[in-house]
Amino acid sequence: MKFFIVILLSLISIFTYSQQLNKIGKIEVNEIPQMPEYRIDKINGEYKIIKDSLSFDGNTFFELPNGFISSLEVFDDKKDYIKHYDANGKLRVTILTDRIINLKVSTDGNELAFFNTENILHINLNNYHIDTLSGSFTYAFIGQHDLIYYNSEQKNISYKGNLISIEQTPIQFFEFKQKVFVITKNTIFEIIGSTLNSRLEFEGEFFDSKIIGDNFYFVDKVEKRKDESFSLYKTTDFSRIMLMDRIDELNR
Repeated sequence: MKFFIVILLSLISIFTYSQQLNKIGKIEVNEIPQMPEYRIDKINGEYKIIKDSLSFDGNTFFELPNGFISSLEVFDDKKDYIKHYDANGKLRVTILTDRIINLKVSTDGNELAFFNTENILHINLNNYHIDTLSGSFTYAFIGQHDLIYYNSEQKNISYKGNLISIEQTPIQFFEFKQKVFVITKNTIFEIIGSTLNSRLEFEGEFFDSKIIGDNFYFVDKVEKRKDESFSLYKTTDFSRIMLMDRIDELNR
Protein backbone atom coordinates (compact mmCIF):
# COMPACT_ATOMS: atom_id res chain seq x y z
CA MET A 1 0.00 0.00 0.00
CA LYS A 2 2.79 2.45 0.86
CA PHE A 3 4.50 1.74 -2.47
CA PHE A 4 1.25 2.41 -4.32
CA ILE A 5 0.79 5.70 -2.49
CA VAL A 6 4.32 6.82 -3.37
CA ILE A 7 3.68 6.09 -7.06
CA LEU A 8 0.34 7.90 -6.95
CA LEU A 9 1.86 10.97 -5.33
CA SER A 10 4.68 10.95 -7.88
CA LEU A 11 2.19 10.85 -10.74
CA ILE A 12 0.17 13.66 -9.20
CA SER A 13 3.30 15.79 -8.91
CA ILE A 14 4.12 15.16 -12.59
CA PHE A 15 0.69 16.25 -13.80
CA THR A 16 0.35 19.26 -11.49
CA TYR A 17 3.90 20.62 -11.77
CA SER A 18 3.67 24.17 -13.08
CA GLN A 19 5.19 25.22 -16.40
CA GLN A 20 8.57 26.95 -16.34
CA LEU A 21 11.07 28.70 -18.57
CA ASN A 22 14.07 27.08 -20.20
CA LYS A 23 17.47 28.79 -20.34
CA ILE A 24 16.64 30.85 -23.43
CA GLY A 25 13.31 32.12 -22.07
CA LYS A 26 10.97 29.79 -23.95
CA ILE A 27 8.08 27.99 -22.22
CA GLU A 28 9.06 24.47 -21.20
CA VAL A 29 6.06 22.13 -21.34
CA ASN A 30 6.01 19.63 -18.49
CA GLU A 31 4.21 16.58 -19.80
CA ILE A 32 4.94 12.93 -20.37
CA PRO A 33 6.48 12.48 -23.87
CA GLN A 34 4.32 10.52 -26.29
CA MET A 35 5.53 8.24 -29.02
CA PRO A 36 5.04 9.84 -32.45
CA GLU A 37 2.28 8.28 -34.53
CA TYR A 38 4.42 8.39 -37.68
CA ARG A 39 8.05 8.54 -38.72
CA ILE A 40 9.97 10.31 -41.48
CA ASP A 41 12.59 8.36 -43.43
CA LYS A 42 14.83 9.28 -46.34
CA ILE A 43 14.73 6.42 -48.84
CA ASN A 44 16.90 6.58 -51.98
CA GLY A 45 17.19 10.33 -51.53
CA GLU A 46 13.42 10.86 -51.20
CA TYR A 47 11.61 11.81 -48.01
CA LYS A 48 8.87 9.36 -46.98
CA ILE A 49 6.37 9.54 -44.12
CA ILE A 50 5.38 6.16 -42.71
CA LYS A 51 2.17 5.82 -40.69
CA ASP A 52 0.97 2.33 -39.86
CA SER A 53 0.90 0.52 -43.22
CA LEU A 54 0.62 3.72 -45.28
CA SER A 55 3.43 5.65 -46.97
CA PHE A 56 3.31 9.32 -48.02
CA ASP A 57 5.74 11.58 -49.90
CA GLY A 58 7.30 14.54 -48.09
CA ASN A 59 8.73 15.62 -44.76
CA THR A 60 5.73 17.38 -43.16
CA PHE A 61 2.52 15.61 -42.19
CA PHE A 62 -1.05 16.43 -41.12
CA GLU A 63 -3.76 13.90 -40.33
CA LEU A 64 -7.22 15.12 -41.32
CA PRO A 65 -10.65 13.85 -40.21
CA ASN A 66 -11.11 12.41 -43.72
CA GLY A 67 -7.61 12.01 -45.10
CA PHE A 68 -4.00 13.19 -44.93
CA ILE A 69 -1.82 16.09 -46.05
CA SER A 70 1.90 15.76 -46.65
CA SER A 71 4.31 18.35 -47.95
CA LEU A 72 7.93 18.70 -48.96
CA GLU A 73 9.62 21.83 -47.65
CA VAL A 74 13.29 22.14 -48.62
CA PHE A 75 15.81 24.93 -49.17
CA ASP A 76 17.11 24.24 -52.67
CA ASP A 77 16.19 24.91 -56.30
CA LYS A 78 13.53 22.20 -56.44
CA LYS A 79 9.86 23.09 -56.09
CA ASP A 80 8.08 22.38 -52.82
CA TYR A 81 4.83 20.43 -52.96
CA ILE A 82 1.69 19.63 -51.02
CA LYS A 83 -0.06 16.28 -51.50
CA HIS A 84 -3.62 15.54 -50.45
CA TYR A 85 -4.56 11.90 -49.79
CA ASP A 86 -7.91 10.29 -49.00
CA ALA A 87 -8.57 8.23 -45.86
CA ASN A 88 -7.14 5.11 -47.57
CA GLY A 89 -3.88 6.83 -48.44
CA LYS A 90 -4.73 7.27 -52.14
CA LEU A 91 -3.28 10.43 -53.67
CA ARG A 92 -5.98 12.91 -54.71
CA VAL A 93 -3.97 15.92 -55.87
CA THR A 94 -0.46 17.41 -55.90
CA ILE A 95 0.07 21.16 -55.53
CA LEU A 96 3.46 22.46 -56.74
CA THR A 97 4.86 25.77 -55.49
CA ASP A 98 8.22 27.52 -55.29
CA ARG A 99 8.08 27.86 -51.49
CA ILE A 100 5.89 26.70 -48.63
CA ILE A 101 6.11 28.82 -45.49
CA ASN A 102 3.95 28.36 -42.40
CA LEU A 103 1.62 25.68 -43.78
CA LYS A 104 -1.61 25.48 -41.77
CA VAL A 105 -4.60 23.14 -42.09
CA SER A 106 -8.08 23.89 -40.74
CA THR A 107 -9.51 21.80 -37.90
CA ASP A 108 -12.26 20.34 -40.09
CA GLY A 109 -9.66 19.29 -42.70
CA ASN A 110 -11.38 21.13 -45.54
CA GLU A 111 -8.96 24.02 -46.06
CA LEU A 112 -5.29 24.86 -45.94
CA ALA A 113 -3.16 27.98 -46.24
CA PHE A 114 0.50 28.78 -46.76
CA PHE A 115 2.73 31.73 -47.63
CA ASN A 116 4.75 31.52 -50.86
CA THR A 117 7.00 34.55 -50.08
CA GLU A 118 4.62 36.89 -51.94
CA ASN A 119 1.03 35.98 -51.01
CA ILE A 120 -1.08 33.76 -48.81
CA LEU A 121 -2.62 30.92 -50.82
CA HIS A 122 -5.90 29.75 -49.28
CA ILE A 123 -7.06 26.43 -50.77
CA ASN A 124 -10.39 24.63 -50.44
CA LEU A 125 -9.58 20.90 -50.23
CA ASN A 126 -13.02 19.85 -51.50
CA ASN A 127 -12.90 21.60 -54.88
CA TYR A 128 -9.28 22.92 -54.84
CA HIS A 129 -10.37 26.50 -55.39
CA ILE A 130 -7.46 28.85 -54.63
CA ASP A 131 -7.75 32.35 -53.17
CA THR A 132 -4.62 34.45 -53.55
CA LEU A 133 -4.55 36.93 -50.67
CA SER A 134 -2.36 39.98 -50.22
CA GLY A 135 -0.99 39.36 -46.80
CA SER A 136 1.94 38.20 -44.73
CA PHE A 137 3.02 35.01 -42.98
CA THR A 138 0.87 35.95 -39.94
CA TYR A 139 -2.42 34.05 -40.22
CA ALA A 140 -4.36 31.24 -38.56
CA PHE A 141 -7.51 29.17 -38.78
CA ILE A 142 -10.04 30.05 -36.07
CA GLY A 143 -12.75 27.61 -35.05
CA GLN A 144 -13.28 24.95 -37.69
CA HIS A 145 -12.14 26.85 -40.78
CA ASP A 146 -12.32 30.67 -40.51
CA LEU A 147 -9.09 32.21 -41.82
CA ILE A 148 -7.73 35.32 -40.11
CA TYR A 149 -4.75 37.10 -41.66
CA TYR A 150 -2.78 40.35 -41.61
CA ASN A 151 -2.38 42.45 -44.74
CA SER A 152 0.97 44.18 -44.28
CA GLU A 153 0.39 46.60 -47.17
CA GLN A 154 -3.00 47.85 -45.96
CA LYS A 155 -2.10 47.46 -42.27
CA ASN A 156 -5.33 45.68 -41.44
CA ILE A 157 -6.58 42.32 -40.20
CA SER A 158 -9.11 40.43 -42.29
CA TYR A 159 -11.50 38.18 -40.35
CA LYS A 160 -15.06 37.05 -41.16
CA GLY A 161 -15.51 39.82 -43.73
CA ASN A 162 -14.29 42.54 -41.36
CA LEU A 163 -11.23 44.69 -42.04
CA ILE A 164 -9.71 45.81 -38.75
CA SER A 165 -7.07 48.54 -38.84
CA ILE A 166 -4.03 48.00 -36.64
CA GLU A 167 -0.87 50.07 -36.31
CA GLN A 168 1.18 47.45 -34.49
CA THR A 169 2.27 44.49 -36.61
CA PRO A 170 0.57 41.25 -35.46
CA ILE A 171 2.91 38.44 -34.47
CA GLN A 172 0.31 35.78 -33.72
CA PHE A 173 -3.44 35.12 -33.82
CA PHE A 174 -5.02 32.63 -31.43
CA GLU A 175 -8.37 31.43 -30.12
CA PHE A 176 -8.80 31.00 -26.39
CA LYS A 177 -12.08 30.03 -24.73
CA GLN A 178 -14.08 30.93 -27.86
CA LYS A 179 -12.51 34.39 -28.08
CA VAL A 180 -10.07 35.59 -30.73
CA PHE A 181 -6.86 37.41 -29.77
CA VAL A 182 -4.05 39.23 -31.55
CA ILE A 183 -0.53 39.41 -30.15
CA THR A 184 1.78 42.24 -31.19
CA LYS A 185 5.22 43.15 -29.87
CA ASN A 186 3.71 45.31 -27.11
CA THR A 187 0.05 44.30 -26.63
CA ILE A 188 -2.48 41.48 -26.58
CA PHE A 189 -5.79 42.55 -28.16
CA GLU A 190 -9.16 40.79 -28.19
CA ILE A 191 -11.20 41.05 -31.39
CA ILE A 192 -14.81 42.01 -30.70
CA GLY A 193 -16.75 42.46 -33.93
CA SER A 194 -14.63 44.80 -36.01
CA THR A 195 -12.76 46.42 -33.13
CA LEU A 196 -9.61 45.67 -31.14
CA ASN A 197 -9.75 45.81 -27.36
CA SER A 198 -6.48 45.91 -25.43
CA ARG A 199 -6.39 43.15 -22.82
CA LEU A 200 -2.73 43.30 -21.77
CA GLU A 201 0.31 45.53 -22.29
CA PHE A 202 3.76 44.00 -21.91
CA GLU A 203 6.28 45.60 -19.60
CA GLY A 204 8.90 44.77 -22.23
CA GLU A 205 7.89 42.85 -25.33
CA PHE A 206 6.24 39.56 -26.27
CA PHE A 207 8.58 36.56 -26.49
CA ASP A 208 6.58 33.29 -26.35
CA SER A 209 3.13 31.83 -25.62
CA LYS A 210 1.30 28.52 -25.26
CA ILE A 211 -2.21 27.37 -24.45
CA ILE A 212 -2.03 24.46 -22.00
CA GLY A 213 -5.32 23.11 -20.72
CA ASP A 214 -7.48 25.98 -19.50
CA ASN A 215 -4.53 28.35 -19.14
CA PHE A 216 -2.85 30.80 -21.46
CA TYR A 217 0.88 31.16 -20.75
CA PHE A 218 2.99 34.00 -22.11
CA VAL A 219 6.53 35.32 -21.72
CA ASP A 220 7.39 39.00 -21.29
CA LYS A 221 10.98 39.89 -22.25
CA VAL A 222 12.49 42.99 -20.64
CA GLU A 223 15.82 44.48 -21.71
CA LYS A 224 17.67 46.97 -19.51
CA ARG A 225 21.04 48.18 -20.70
CA LYS A 226 22.88 44.94 -21.56
CA ASP A 227 20.79 42.70 -19.31
CA GLU A 228 17.60 40.88 -20.21
CA SER A 229 15.01 39.04 -18.14
CA PHE A 230 12.16 36.71 -19.06
CA SER A 231 8.97 36.47 -16.98
CA LEU A 232 6.45 33.65 -17.44
CA TYR A 233 2.81 34.43 -16.62
CA LYS A 234 -0.43 32.52 -16.84
CA THR A 235 -4.07 33.55 -16.97
CA THR A 236 -7.44 31.93 -17.42
CA ASP A 237 -9.33 35.03 -18.57
CA PHE A 238 -6.92 38.03 -18.59
CA SER A 239 -8.60 39.47 -15.50
CA ARG A 240 -6.05 37.81 -13.21
CA ILE A 241 -2.41 37.39 -14.23
CA MET A 242 -0.10 35.11 -12.22
CA LEU A 243 3.71 35.16 -12.33
CA MET A 244 4.95 31.58 -12.68
CA ASP A 245 8.69 31.86 -13.30
CA ARG A 246 11.42 34.40 -14.04
CA ILE A 247 14.99 34.09 -15.29
CA ASP A 248 17.71 36.68 -15.82
CA GLU A 249 21.48 36.84 -16.01
CA LEU A 250 21.80 35.81 -12.35
CA ASN A 251 19.72 32.61 -12.33
CA ARG A 252 20.18 31.02 -15.75
